[in-house]
Amino acid sequence: MKRITLAFTFLALALVIGCNGAVRIDAPQMNAVIMGETSVIVFWEKNSAIENNSDFAGYNVYVYTDSSEFLIDDGEELNKWNSQLITDTTYQINGLVQDSIYYFQVRTVNKDGEVGGYNITTPFLKASPRPEFTVTMIIADPGQPVNDSCAIRFSDAFIMADSAMADSVADTWVKTENDTAWFVSPDSHPTYGIGARNTLFTNTGPGDFDEISGVTTEPDLAEADFVEGDIIVAKTEDGNYVKIYIEAIDLQNNSVTVLYAYQNIAEFPYF
Repeated sequence: MKRITLAFTFLALALVIGCNGAVRIDAPQMNAVIMGETSVIVFWEKNSAIENNSDFAGYNVYVYTDSSEFLIDDGEELNKWNSQLITDTTYQINGLVQDSIYYFQVRTVNKDGEVGGYNITTPFLKASPRPEFTVTMIIADPGQPVNDSCAIRFSDAFIMADSAMADSVADTWVKTENDTAWFVSPDSHPTYGIGARNTLFTNTGPGDFDEISGVTTEPDLAEADFVEGDIIVAKTEDGNYVKIYIEAIDLQNNSVTVLYAYQNIAEFPYF
């Protein structure tokens, strides 16, 4: 009788361990986002301690407009964005709306489908989709009475003459000096600066457009010179940050082509 009872005891333990034996696994460290016009790509660190764990099955990504939703240990109550488990360390979230700030979180899922807790070091990342524009502007000669198509309003890529800067609320104009091109704040224009807007700049140097997703140095210059491949970060009078990539400069034809992202949420230093 004792042997039979002992056998049943071991069988019961085996069933409990077999059904509920997978451990909940810590969340990875999120490290970057790339923003698009209606999408955001989230990146997190590849962690061998997580992915080599025999109980690991994949990741879930969560998207909320209220970051406090994330700060719970029980991830089972969260609504995941992905329809299938993610096994990579990056995920693109589509169908987002401009003018909205989103918060993103990644959690692990074990082989029993149980969701792990959040990463305490970086519980979430935040981002907002924003418009992008590619434009070609004329490089102005300040010695001319009027320079056409040398000034731009960032919010909608409206290009205008420098003489219209104040009335059409331009955010910058482009000039040439000693064979070098410059972005200049409208209120620094020698003729049409009265009543024009103030924009500040910083040149972050050469780089890839998508590699920079946030402000690391606050713009503080009224003028910034540039060459092809540079990325300029600007801040408008209204507090909107702009990331500008210099695609091409043609000094013979006095033109510059730029790709830029305009963060239409004021004082939000991510783009």
